[in-house]
Amino acid sequence: MVPRLYVALRVAVLGFVGTAIEWYDYYLFIYAALLAFPALFFPSSNYLVSTLASVSSYAVAFFARPLGASVFGHLGDRLGRRHALSFDLILVGIAMILVGIMPPYSQIGIVAPIAIFALRFVQGLGVGGEWGGVATWVSEHTPSKRALITSLIQMASPVGFIGAATVLLAFSRDFATFGWRVGFIVGGVVAFLGAVLRYLATESVPFEAIKARGEISRAPSIEVFRHAWKPIVLLMLAIGSVFMAVYIPATVMPSLYLKVVGKQLGYPAFVEFGGLQVPLTSALVYLFSLGGIVSIPIFGYLGDKLGRKASLIIGDLLIAALAYPYVYGFLSGDLTLTFVMQFLIGFAAYGPYASMAAFYPEAFPTKFRYSGSSYGMQLAAAVEGGLMPILLVALLGQPSQYLANSWIVVAFLAFWGVVSALATMPLRETKGVSLLEEARTGQ
Repeated sequence: MVPRLYVALRVAVLGFVGTAIEWYDYYLFIYAALLAFPALFFPSSNYLVSTLASVSSYAVAFFARPLGASVFGHLGDRLGRRHALSFDLILVGIAMILVGIMPPYSQIGIVAPIAIFALRFVQGLGVGGEWGGVATWVSEHTPSKRALITSLIQMASPVGFIGAATVLLAFSRDFATFGWRVGFIVGGVVAFLGAVLRYLATESVPFEAIKARGEISRAPSIEVFRHAWKPIVLLMLAIGSVFMAVYIPATVMPSLYLKVVGKQLGYPAFVEFGGLQVPLTSALVYLFSLGGIVSIPIFGYLGDKLGRKASLIIGDLLIAALAYPYVYGFLSGDLTLTFVMQFLIGFAAYGPYASMAAFYPEAFPTKFRYSGSSYGMQLAAAVEGGLMPILLVALLGQPSQYLANSWIVVAFLAFWGVVSALATMPLRETKGVSLLEEARTGQ
């Protein structure tokens, strides 16, 4: 048991490192898209037009993720988990470095925004095969306490936030000029190192078992829709609350929204945080991420104790319940209340996310587990993660309307919390499922 647990933890760490880089890239990009790219790559006389164009470049990666899920899901179910996970991280590293060195619109004209869109599409392809593959790879290495151990993967998201927020902090006065470039280049280099370590790691026993019996699917990314379309759709809806509760409080509100209404609400530009003068934006992201770091192992434990569904539903309902208090706290002008609610919404946001790295792979058989897990997450990413931020920014309107339209933020959070809870209920409970036994017997 000890050797197996050691291997599971080692694989979980490797999965965590690569996934953290990809989350870091996503968060760094949205900050750059909100704070730097409108002027650098999408210049316009209309603030809203430039911002929407910039945010759309961020969304492109989400729309590419289902295609990436198809490509890397196919590779992962045909060739093996670690091979696909190495290739997707290389793709992400290339995209990050090229974004980091991209000349602005003032130097190369229309080529600049086109290239940004293209590179985000490439990055999205890589990410499309990341989460489902890592969740599958680690789950198949973990015989017991699967929800708790795989929750380590989910820690990658708040840690990625912290990394991106640290770049904001380190280049607080120069982020919009060159700080974001340094962040992308460094992240790209780390991605290449992570790809090498993954390639040298071990393959999962369940995959090797079906490979030895000659049961590898010829077209797993197609076969999964023939036999498991219903759980894909339900899992897609089940994660909607997480996308809303992560991207709104951790990106839109502390960056774009605060930038517009912060002075009206009486917020300072810098606050005392850990003995340092920290930009308020970074401090809010740190508090949100800290809430997630505290929440994830708790809800991972609940996933093993109460079941995956109970863990998800409790987290979903907590998001819905905190929607109004969170926005009220943000708009109060009371910095202490804002900090408390930012921590609590982070705690709630990552609650349902914690057990998903176990729940998704357990919903599919070994032969197309990588594909099923990837589709369930990445179709949600395209619809809920890609379209919703654009819709939110559009509904908020011009900066002068942000305060009056704050109820829209409440509606987004509360609505998706309820929808995700309802979508989780019909799903099969998978607590206690043995992935190794399923692979050995085919049952």
